[in-house]
Amino acid sequence: MNAAPVAVVGAGLAGIACARALAAAGIAVRVFEAQRAPGGRLATRRFAAASFDHGAQYLTADEPDFRRLLEQAAAAGAAGSWRPTWPQRDGSIALWVGLPSMAALPRLLAADLDVEYGARILRIAHARAGWALLDDRGFAHADFAAVAIALPAPAAAALAAGCTPLAARVRKVPMAPCWAAMVAFDAPLAGVPDAGFTGDPVLAWYARNGSKPGREARDSWVLHAAADWSRVEFDQPPQNVQRAMLDRFSEVVGLALPRARVADVHRWRHARVEAPLGEAFLLDRDASVGFCGDWCLEARAEAAWRSGRALGEALAQAQGSTASGKIRGSR
Repeated sequence: MNAAPVAVVGAGLAGIACARALAAAGIAVRVFEAQRAPGGRLATRRFAAASFDHGAQYLTADEPDFRRLLEQAAAAGAAGSWRPTWPQRDGSIALWVGLPSMAALPRLLAADLDVEYGARILRIAHARAGWALLDDRGFAHADFAAVAIALPAPAAAALAAGCTPLAARVRKVPMAPCWAAMVAFDAPLAGVPDAGFTGDPVLAWYARNGSKPGREARDSWVLHAAADWSRVEFDQPPQNVQRAMLDRFSEVVGLALPRARVADVHRWRHARVEAPLGEAFLLDRDASVGFCGDWCLEARAEAAWRSGRALGEALAQAQGSTASGKIRGSR
């Protein structure tokens, strides 16, 4: 086994799963995350009057291992079951959320990992022994035997350009932006379901964030704009986007909206996977550079976890085989 550690860039679900798989195999691993907390789109925005899960809205679990992970998180008080009034929903599919906020789940899953927060990796370069990672503060982190990039496909491809020819494949995976609006009202919206996909060209989804377990503000809502509209309106001033999304929400639910106590928007640059890669991960075994994320399999949190775990296991196997010279090719 190689004594040098492995670097994981990104502490979303894919990066956490990759790091945990490496650690479980006895390999030293360091995670670098640009934000101040783990989770990526499993995120929560907090205000004095309300909090909002403005990214991923819920998780589902098809695979028994992932279901057990969520059950363990629930036993630890970091996850719970969401049962919204949602006319289109298949009631047989369990919806999981972080507790008391979506951000609580990745925080629990990353708790025992070595993560450096606030470190945005700008460049990967060859070092005396393996790879060095250069961040936006001017620090160089070295020497790593391998690098796992757990970022949205466009960002991953840009970071790995010049390191591996696999970056060209990653670059071709299309991802769409999403404007998210957050609003808490003074009065309840009577008769409006807790959640729903609308099929509307502007407003794709709405959810009463306060209907999730553990949330403090009942009439707080998260609105997600449609992909095409978000792409066209990507560079609009936030106040214009907020006004347009609230106006459309009013039209969709057929109500005049009460006064808002809190209102804000967030622009997710790479929110939706439009056409996944179709492979669990990519790994250049000659360069020891790999990629994982929901964009590999499908636009679901569980897919991100499966992708990261698969890459972590493959990297662990590759690190164990380095001395025998068996690392060849890519996957």
